[in-house]
Formats: sequence, C-alpha cells, structure tokens
Amino acid sequence: MKVPPDRKSAIFIKAYRTFLSAEGKMDIDQIVGLYKDMAPTLHKKASLKDIDIEAFIYSFLRLPQVMHEVNNIILAQTDDIFHREGYKIEFWTEVAAPARRRKMYYNNEGTLAIFINSVTDLDDVVCLLTSFQIEWNKMHAVLQSIKGKISEKQKDELQKTLGIDDANWERMERIFSDQMYEWFLAITNVSPRKFQVRLLRGSYVDYKKAAQRWFENIITHTRYKDISSRPLYFVSSNTHSLVNNITGWVVRLEKELIEYLNEQRMERFLDYWREIEKGEHPGSRENFLWYILKKYEKENPKIREERQKFERELGIDFIEAKHYLDIDAQILSLKDIMRRGLANKLNMKVAPFTKSDALILNIDYPLGAGAYMVLSTVLQNVNLVRGIYILGKASFLHGNIGDIALPDSVYDTFSDNTYIFKNAFTKRYFERFTSGSILTKQRIVTSKGTFLHSLDTIQQYFLHDYTILEMENGPYLNAIYEMVQYARYPIGQTIDLMSTPVDIGIIHYASDTPFTKAVTLGTRNLGYEGVESTYVSSYAILKRIFEYEQRFV
Repeated sequence: MKVPPDRKSAIFIKAYRTFLSAEGKMDIDQIVGLYKDMAPTLHKKASLKDIDIEAFIYSFLRLPQVMHEVNNIILAQTDDIFHREGYKIEFWTEVAAPARRRKMYYNNEGTLAIFINSVTDLDDVVCLLTSFQIEWNKMHAVLQSIKGKISEKQKDELQKTLGIDDANWERMERIFSDQMYEWFLAITNVSPRKFQVRLLRGSYVDYKKAAQRWFENIITHTRYKDISSRPLYFVSSNTHSLVNNITGWVVRLEKELIEYLNEQRMERFLDYWREIEKGEHPGSRENFLWYILKKYEKENPKIREERQKFERELGIDFIEAKHYLDIDAQILSLKDIMRRGLANKLNMKVAPFTKSDALILNIDYPLGAGAYMVLSTVLQNVNLVRGIYILGKASFLHGNIGDIALPDSVYDTFSDNTYIFKNAFTKRYFERFTSGSILTKQRIVTSKGTFLHSLDTIQQYFLHDYTILEMENGPYLNAIYEMVQYARYPIGQTIDLMSTPVDIGIIHYASDTPFTKAVTLGTRNLGYEGVESTYVSSYAILKRIFEYEQRFV
C-alpha cells in the first residue's frame, strides 16, 4: 500500500535546499512561512502567538548554548572546505549541544561553524534554527512588558506572561538550573534572532569524502589494522550499552554508586534501587548501575579513565570522531571478548570461538542519510561483512515508552522504496525483557527529520498500517541493496531482501508516542525508561552475532 506524499514538507525542503545550493546562503526569515505552513508535529504552535516552550526546549537542547550571540551559521562537510573559504576553525572554540552529537566551533564574534555528515544534518540544522528563532523572538516580544531586572522574585509574573504551564516550568528549572533567570534576561535584552545560514559546499562527492576520511581515521587509531580483510559484524547503536554488556565492570562500584545517590539525595533513583533490592522492579540491577555511573563519571573523571583502561585491556578499541563525521566507533575481537567472561553471560562455550578472526565494528548511530554514507563506505572498504544490526530509538504510533519493536518492512521517504526483509531478531532474544512489550512484524517509516512531518502525515502513516517512525533504516537498507545487487539503489520500488548473504537485524525501542499519547521528545526526555530496552537489545545483538558466527568456526 503506497504512502501518500507529504507535499508541504517536500515544498519546505525544496525551498531551503534551493536557496543554499543556488545562492550559497539564506536568511531563516525566507523560509519561516513555509515552515509554519508545514505544521510540524514537534512545533504545534509555530503559527500562533502563543509560546511553544516545548518546541523551544527541543531546539535549545540540540544547539550549542551560544545561540543568543550567533548571527551567522556556516556549514561544510570537511575541515579543508572551511579552510579553503578562509575559516581557521582550529583556532575557534569547540562548542557542543546537550542532546545532539555534532562537531561545532564558535569564533566568539557571532559566527558558528557546523560540520554536516549528510543532507539530513542540513535538514536538521535548518529546522532547529527555524524553531529556535521563532520561539526566541516570541518570548523576546512578550518579555518587553516586564520592567526591571528579571529574577526569581518575578517567577509567577514570568510564568504567567509567557503562558507556561507548571509541568513545563518545572522541566525548564531542571534544564536551566541556576542559569534559568540569566537566560530569561538574555531573551529579554538580546535583540531578536535573525539567523543567516551559509552552505560552503554540499556536493554528494564531499559527503563521500567525509565518510571515507572517517573510516581511514578508524584504521589509523585501532590495533586491528587488518580490519578490511577480516570478517566483520557491523552494529549501529551507541558506544555504551554493547560494551557495558560485555564487561560488567560497573558491578564493582555498586556500593560507591549507591552512596553517591544518597549524598546527592536522588530520591527518585533511590526509590528504584529499593524496588530492585526487594525484587519488585522489572529492570536489571546491573543496567540500573550503568545508568547511574554515567552521571557519576561526569563528576569523577578518574572513574571514567579507569573504565576505559579496563576496556582497552579487554581488546576493545574506542575511536573518537575527528573533523569528519561526528560518529564515534568501537572495534572488538570476538574471540578476545568471549574469553573474558562473556561466554557465561551468553550461556555459550568459549572453545569454538578461539578460531574466529571476526571483528565487531560498533558505531554511534548516524543521523538519517548519514547512515547510507557510513555503511556504504564500510562495505566498500571491508571485504566480508557477515551481519548488519541496527538498534535505535523511534516514535511509536502505538504502545508505550520503552517498548521494543522488531520490523520486517520499511518505507523509506528518502528513496520512496519499500523494503521487505527477514529480521534476524525474534521474541526468543528478549526473554529477559519484562519491563515492556515486544512488538513483532512491525511496519516502519524512515522519516527525513523529526520536524518534517505534521500530525496529519502521522495519521496517514497510521491509517496505512505503519506504526513506527525513525530516521536511519531506509538509508541503511539502501546501502545493503547495493551490497547484493549490481546497481545503485532504485527509486520508488518495492524491494525484496528476504534472502541475502548478510544477516540483517533491526531493533527499535519507543522513545516517544506522538500519536496515541501525544508524548514527544519536545515534551519530555526518554530518561531511565529507555535503559532496560537499550541494554536488553544490545544483549540480543551480541547473542545473535555469536550464534551466527558459530556457522563459520
């Protein structure tokens, strides 16, 4: 069944891509009207005078916190493109966004440089800037009515003037912490935002160059120099849950971490811990500790250094992204990690794997079309890829936060292709999962971006029996098509990948439910609810890899 096209989002995308490719630069003001006409689900009040604080928080968390100083944004794929245009970004200040991985540099004079991995990064940046500008300017206008210095004493007046409900006000207090009123002061006093975006170069070849340099950087910094000639299992997930499942390192810090919770008076997590101690919590003891460790390491960097040293000694290489694609990677040797205690966890024997020379390449998942660039580059540089496994969060149009879905059909809005495939994962791999539901045989839509669909579009997907929205499956499957066929991936076809020489496994967990419960990443963060789904899914990937490798040892 064909999914109807979303014409308004297509017009919006065409507009800014045309401006940036033809003129090289664009004022966000030029596309605000088309953006509002698109009526993004994540920005419901874009066309209203009412402030959409949820949309502002979403964009604020995914941009560096210098945007009140920024006027110009320049985009490019590689550092040599910046240099060629006269931008010596190596002397600029590196900045980061709390909720989006992206290499960004600020010259402290109003110009922000952003590395883009693919056309999806371009889409994402443009939407974030548009959302931020609209809501910043709304708040700036409204706050002119408040005289004097803005402080906590004016909390009630501020909340009423901005029209922010109690739940979102409390969320803002958590996000901004003791800087909350400084930000309101900045919104009041700093002039309205009028961003100008410049794309230094945006060719397909430049994206390919960036991906190739990313892979070469991996080879440079790994002990496994022969990765191209060894069997490989490719995993797109994150850089913590897969490795943490292998090492179990956190267990030794249990007492220290619980003391930390008590010292910091983290009552919500202490309640979880008490339930775990009593056997009343569906989650894993170890997985809970890993979640707390992430917070603990921010205040205790020596602990992070000890953990990383332990991982290196196990044969796990971590390769940090440089000025190419902002995608960190890990390389692991199957026989080495199996010898270090993983066999007991997987309930498998070590002996067969002592002959294996296979490796796992695990990457921090890319955004959208970047997935195609990454996987196609890996496939071009590695002689034998045995398995490709994708783990990521997604919007579920049914179900609950933290549920797990196993798809067997993907509609890709990038290529207009529909892929049908045999998913390597079944319910058997999730027997230990008790904190949610396992949804099998799901149909997925790969969207171009979180802002780039309206509620009407989501409803159309649901009516056509597509129950999940995410951003990477389609590009990955396009790359797999090129691995097994003699041509570049087609456009607008239904493609059967039921029988391929590579093992394909896709797992998604629900990070938001925008249709059935109106919960989006703009209204809340996934938080602890996603921990169990992530770790159980990573365990399933490890189990599948070793089961599949048994065929060859």
